[in-house]
Amino acid sequence: MTTHNLKNYRDYMRTANKTLRDHYDNDPLVLACREAARSKIANALRPDGVLDWSKLPKLLTRNPKLVKSDKEYVLTAGISKAASWASGYNGCNNASIGCGLACLTFSGHGQKHMVIDGRHNVHIARITRMLLWMEYRDQFKTRLLHEIGLHKRKADKLGVTCAVRPNVVQDTLWEKLFPEMFSAFPDVVFYDYTKDINRDVDHIPNYSLTFSLNEANGLFFETAIGKGWNVAAVLCTPDKTLPKTFRGYDVINGDAHDYRPSDPRSVVVGLLPKGPDAWKDTSGFVNHVAA
Repeated sequence: MTTHNLKNYRDYMRTANKTLRDHYDNDPLVLACREAARSKIANALRPDGVLDWSKLPKLLTRNPKLVKSDKEYVLTAGISKAASWASGYNGCNNASIGCGLACLTFSGHGQKHMVIDGRHNVHIARITRMLLWMEYRDQFKTRLLHEIGLHKRKADKLGVTCAVRPNVVQDTLWEKLFPEMFSAFPDVVFYDYTKDINRDVDHIPNYSLTFSLNEANGLFFETAIGKGWNVAAVLCTPDKTLPKTFRGYDVINGDAHDYRPSDPRSVVVGLLPKGPDAWKDTSGFVNHVAA
């Protein structure tokens, strides 16, 4: 990696952050969801400043991808806060333009057309969680520990591994901002994808990371492998399947389940595009490769 390449990357990221902020700040659906999220929090806030969590979305949830890990005898739940600038706060400091515009947050139940009675409840919930994290952090942390405890008891009752993915669609630095979460639950397996090559979780035995490739951060590919991380990449062959290799490394099917801690080392975690915008991507975020 040359200094020139690193400078180009940093210059690009400044442009990407501005582009994505402008995009989300001018999206009518996003703006409506922000307003609804603010209203939801105001309705849950007692006169003494304490939040009534019965009026707020759960912090830990399960989506169809996380549920796929059940077949690995793992019960996984995750935290879905708003991605990129959807909440007005930046949830993904290292998001590229392609990543931000073709974001996973707009796939599955997050697809923009899934509006019920004029409300997109999935995006309202995600923005609500991000606002709570940014503006009511101490109460958020207390509630999160409570919900992880409930999740752990359920996994123990089922006799399966308990796992938590703290970043489902965002890229929060939990190891710096809430390290107590990991030590509070040493028997819970935490894992995430990240686009931040500088993250260091080697000192946390129950937290592992997979590097997430986009069209801008390819210069960190070998660095990630050298750190002992696998690399997740959105890949697509002409027949809309995953290739067998990418950049000289074997590709495994990352869509089969979400439990990344069970993956072999030094592989590429192949993911097919998610959502209509991702399939149409031409930015380079989606890697169109030969079979």
